[in-house]
Amino acid sequence: MRILLIHSDYLRYKTKNKTKIAEDIGEENKGGEFENALVVFTAVEKEDEQNTSEIVENAVSEIIKVSGQVKPDNVIIYPYAHLSSSLGSPKAAKEILMEMESLLKEKGFNVSRIPFG
Repeated sequence: MRILLIHSDYLRYKTKNKTKIAEDIGEENKGGEFENALVVFTAVEKEDEQNTSEIVENAVSEIIKVSGQVKPDNVIIYPYAHLSSSLGSPKAAKEILMEMESLLKEKGFNVSRIPFG
C-alpha cells in the first residue's frame, strides 16, 4: 500500500461520473466538504491482497502517528490509484479502505471515506 498524508485546511469533493469499478453510493456521498483534515491518499497494491489485516494495521498506525502531530478534526480516506503502477483488484481495494475506515472509527477518529471509483 502506498499512502500520501496531507494536512489540509479544507477538502471538497464532488463525484461526476461513475466508472465500471465504482461502488454504489447514495446521494449523501456524492459530494462533501471537510475542514482541518488529514487527507490519506491511498493506493492498494497487488501484494497487499496477501495480508490485508497487517496492511490495514500498518496504515492506521501511521495515520494515528501523523494525526498526533497535526491534530486534524477529520481524517479523510481518499482512494488515489495514481500513487502506484501495481494496483490491487478493485474488490480488495474497497475492502481494505473500508477496514481502514472502520478501525479508525473504533479508535475514536472522525473518519470519512471518499467513494471508490
